[in-house]
Amino acid sequence: MVPKSEELVILDASDIDTPETPEPLEGISTFHHVWIHPGEFGLYDSNGMPILESFLRRGPDLGHYPHGSPKPIYNSTSSSICGEVMERIVYLPHAGMSHFGHLLTECAAYLGPLLEHPAGLDGIGGPGAVLVLSPRFAQSSASVAELLGVPSGRVMSTTSLGNPVNCMQAVVPLPSMTNRHSVSRQHFRHVRKLLEHLHGCGDQLAVLGSKIDQGEKLYLSRSQMPSTARHTIAEEELEANLAELGWRIVFPEQLSISRQLDCLADARTVAGCLGSALHLLMAFGESFGNRRVITLGPTAAQARPNVFLQARRQQLPLRHMVCLEQVSAECKNLRFLLPPAKVASKLNSLANDLSW
Repeated sequence: MVPKSEELVILDASDIDTPETPEPLEGISTFHHVWIHPGEFGLYDSNGMPILESFLRRGPDLGHYPHGSPKPIYNSTSSSICGEVMERIVYLPHAGMSHFGHLLTECAAYLGPLLEHPAGLDGIGGPGAVLVLSPRFAQSSASVAELLGVPSGRVMSTTSLGNPVNCMQAVVPLPSMTNRHSVSRQHFRHVRKLLEHLHGCGDQLAVLGSKIDQGEKLYLSRSQMPSTARHTIAEEELEANLAELGWRIVFPEQLSISRQLDCLADARTVAGCLGSALHLLMAFGESFGNRRVITLGPTAAQARPNVFLQARRQQLPLRHMVCLEQVSAECKNLRFLLPPAKVASKLNSLANDLSW
């Protein structure tokens, strides 16, 4: 429904209810005498009870388990199973390499400690430790092994097990970011380290982090995304109006990571519909000068607050324009609450207002 006032609601950071969690702890959790069960999404103690720290969790109260709530395996006690024994493992609840947004959030959160440690997998898990992935990310095993520079035989998924395995010592990295819950300062280091390994951006980031912006107004478009992705109806009309107002329109998925970083560094204002492309701002950490972020989306309560969390931790000035709504419960695409020309005009006025 179009608001009767035909005025768009603009929220600043103080209007957005994001979790006020303390800085997440840095390091690892270590467990002894735990069990890995074939195809399960986490680790279990000797009584068959799930070890919650080893399951992927999300949400303000950490109560959302995207791969299913962990449940006890009551018939799987240490006295009733005679399985294989492994000395040392590192378990990763998330290691997906294919989705850009989750790569920079949850994947970087768990892989970061391994990439930062001078001794890598051996340093985190102990000499000869095997890296075990959740079954959701079995297809990433080879990519993770290559990323960490270890033989493929040292990375496995629980799907490859035929029987339960008893682990003498299991290490789970403490995530530097938990979706819709918290993000830490060290997470920005993890993002940079991941991009350095995957795209060779280390030297570039060292230069761009202190670069003076060129005053550009940059719009990150989703209109050229594949048909399977979430789209905003008539976003092309918004882009045409913004281009006439002097905005630079880019399609991030068509650019290299290096080129995307250049574009972000040149901008004073970065705007776009809430989405994965905005997560790349985390690569700049807390040294991104006076850049401002304008997000377009539904109400803050309906929107996922990961970008809001990162902007607060990065100390980036942020405004959220409530200008979209979901088409229907069945269709995840979005549509504008007002004609795109009016949205573009309001967005441009907000970008030109240097008081925030």
